[in-house]
Amino acid sequence: MVEKNFMILNDGGGTSPILGVVLMLLLTIVLAGVTVSAVYSDDLSTSLSSAPMSGIKAESEGSIGYHVGFAKNFIYLEHTGGEPLFIDSTKIIITGDGNSYTPVCIGGVGGYLNGDVFISYNNLLFDGKISAYASRNSALLDGVWSPGEKLILNGKDSIDGTSASSVSVSVNGNTNTSNNYGLKENSMITIKVFDIKTQRLISECECKVIPVE
Repeated sequence: MVEKNFMILNDGGGTSPILGVVLMLLLTIVLAGVTVSAVYSDDLSTSLSSAPMSGIKAESEGSIGYHVGFAKNFIYLEHTGGEPLFIDSTKIIITGDGNSYTPVCIGGVGGYLNGDVFISYNNLLFDGKISAYASRNSALLDGVWSPGEKLILNGKDSIDGTSASSVSVSVNGNTNTSNNYGLKENSMITIKVFDIKTQRLISECECKVIPVE
């Protein structure tokens, strides 16, 4: 029997095009990655970063009420532990049953709006709030809300006049309000604390609205 030896000859003519395609694909992927990183670097870093870890406790102690006037509505929030919160990067949202005043309604006369309130403290800075907010919260003068410190919110924290308020209030979706608020007695309110930089929730708690004696 005659054995036949077969030899496969490769002159490289078929390999070069394949290698070229592979290299082009790799180059495309690398360039795409560079482009995404350049365009979305800020968004990616924000989404990957974490919000501060802190505990917040709400207290009422008979200090908030619905029919007693906005100035007698108080909410006490205590930082119970964890990381300090920067006041320029901390936002508080309060929801529940309450009211606010609308400067202009049907007939051109102002009046009270009652229903679902959405109260937003867009930051904890003193700017955009009345001076009493700063005096009540002197612990924030160093720019941070630290463990053990209490934050005192009031229904008339919104600044009056032409300056923009850093407190906003809507009732049943109506944003045409004085940005002041009252809360219904014996109802439950929800308080959420957010980190503005990461847009993430730091803490959430509930509080019962105790009538003012």
